[in-house]
Amino acid sequence: MNKSMASQKEKSLSSIAGIEAAFSNSLISSLDPAKSAKQLGLSAGGRIFWLGPDDRVRVDGYGDTSLSGRLLPLPSQLQNPTATNTDIFDSGESWIAYTTTPLRIKEKSSGRLLLIQDLSSLRHEYDELRQRLWLLGGMVSIIIAALGILLADSMSRPLEELTGAIERVQAGKLKQSVPVTGSLETVALAEAFNKMAARVASLDEQRRAFIADAAHELRTPLASLQVLAEGINQNAGANPKELNAFVRQTDRLSRLVNSLLLLARLDNPEFHITKVPLLVTNLIEEAIWVIKPLAAERQIKLNIESSGEILIVGDPDWLHRALINVLSNAVYYTPVGGLIHLKAELKHSLAYIIIKDSGPGVSPEVLAQLGTRFYRPTAARERSSGGTGLGLSIVKEILNIHKGQLEFLSSPDGGLIVRMIIPVISSEVSNSVTTL
Repeated sequence: MNKSMASQKEKSLSSIAGIEAAFSNSLISSLDPAKSAKQLGLSAGGRIFWLGPDDRVRVDGYGDTSLSGRLLPLPSQLQNPTATNTDIFDSGESWIAYTTTPLRIKEKSSGRLLLIQDLSSLRHEYDELRQRLWLLGGMVSIIIAALGILLADSMSRPLEELTGAIERVQAGKLKQSVPVTGSLETVALAEAFNKMAARVASLDEQRRAFIADAAHELRTPLASLQVLAEGINQNAGANPKELNAFVRQTDRLSRLVNSLLLLARLDNPEFHITKVPLLVTNLIEEAIWVIKPLAAERQIKLNIESSGEILIVGDPDWLHRALINVLSNAVYYTPVGGLIHLKAELKHSLAYIIIKDSGPGVSPEVLAQLGTRFYRPTAARERSSGGTGLGLSIVKEILNIHKGQLEFLSSPDGGLIVRMIIPVISSEVSNSVTTL
């Protein structure tokens, strides 16, 4: 509408310029000014007034003689008699364009011309446009409101489902998942919750399995103790074999309970270790000194490969326990007269302590299970040797605390390869090295 009004003003200015020239010529030619004003007004689509220098009406294009000599009040924007101006005014029911220009006859000022145009059609177009805009605005508002409701519902529904899932987890139903839908933020939140819920459910299953396995493991020595105690009670004289069996079961039960307590301590989030710089060679030498008698009893040869100085940071006692557990496991599974090869090497800022035995080896399925709590490759062998199935689990937890890893590989020529991986430190960190 602004463009239409600007265009109308340009047309009015163009029309008044042509009217001024034509009306001036008609006066020079002594034509009837009233008739000329009427014709020019009709061609311009308006009403022509010839106003004198005092803005009194000289000629009315509509021929209304009653206006002759009367002062015609004009808007303030058009009161300058020497300027060509145009403007559009609202009369309440219509728009009216007023355009004035000075009139010169033979280069002499002779008042000015006033062109008045009724813009009812333009006002009608504006009213129709405004109605259409109101209607369109109402429709758009309804559409936006509907879309807003749908968007709010699409955003609130995933949150409601997530809230419900959290409440069910709080109630003890840990296996929960929510649909991964909605906005990017909602999708990320749903994915994070599903991962967390799956992790919590997995940990709960592991806890339940751990309790069940622990109860099963404790049941066997307790049952044996009960039978042995009943046998001793029934016999007047104590049988040395029964007493020895009683002691062995008691010792096995004690080791199992100690291992469980040790794992519980390692699982505690508030558990902390004392880390100090230490040499891997010192760690290996101390472990070999402890394991040598057991290896000699089974006529197993220990082959130690020199590795140079590799400096790590960790708790000497816990790392010593971890290495002893791995070496003890290797001795138990290496046949009499076998060989255990031990070496340390440095790769990519990581210290590798590698223990390779000459035992029968394990299948790929068993490799994936090694380190799982209470898992035994051969349950009969473990029970006969007094094993609890927790030794490698303890090693794994100790290395995790040291930000390390425990890996198992099958040797191409038979046997099992165990790799204890521990991050190393630079020699600038500390000049003091724990020698165990």
